[in-house]
Amino acid sequence: MRTKDPDSPTRTKLLDAAEELMLVKGFVATSVGEVCSAAGLTKGSFFHYFASKEALGKVLLERFAARQEAKFLDAFATIADPLDRVYRLIDCLTEGCRSPETKGCLVGTFAQEISDTHPELRAVCECSFERVADLVGEQLIAAKARHAPAAEFDATTLGQLFVALGQGSLLVLKATGDRDAMAANLRHFRNYLRTLFGR
Repeated sequence: MRTKDPDSPTRTKLLDAAEELMLVKGFVATSVGEVCSAAGLTKGSFFHYFASKEALGKVLLERFAARQEAKFLDAFATIADPLDRVYRLIDCLTEGCRSPETKGCLVGTFAQEISDTHPELRAVCECSFERVADLVGEQLIAAKARHAPAAEFDATTLGQLFVALGQGSLLVLKATGDRDAMAANLRHFRNYLRTLFGR
């Protein structure tokens, strides 16, 4: 029996095809046959690497979430001040949402669609949202300690607010196609942080 290489070009083709399709059509409406056709591969190849469409979906979510987390960490990498790190992240997301290449968030798409029907996939979505909230929240907690230690606000849930604003904005973007609206929401969040932190 062949070893199922996680870095196999065939496996990557299947994941790339599935991601592109599912960002547009969602998980339920995308069939295994469509994924194989888009990848230029057979169902035999698909089932060699994935036991089911749900197994593919789990790997796909984990890959997407890891890639997004890496982008966040990259935005933080060269900046020492935690508040400036968050501002840089907001700037990166504002630039990204204006690109036609940005089709939405796979985690958000799955969460809306399958939270009541696929508990294992829902759990991956929950973990991804929590990780993003923690990454941003940790920076804002540190920023409060540095810039506004006496201010009367609790920074611990600001990361959750960031996730809610981002996911809600992507949902509106899908419904309206208005990329400027998401950029405006991100600017509002940045301005809100300025009122909290005084800079």
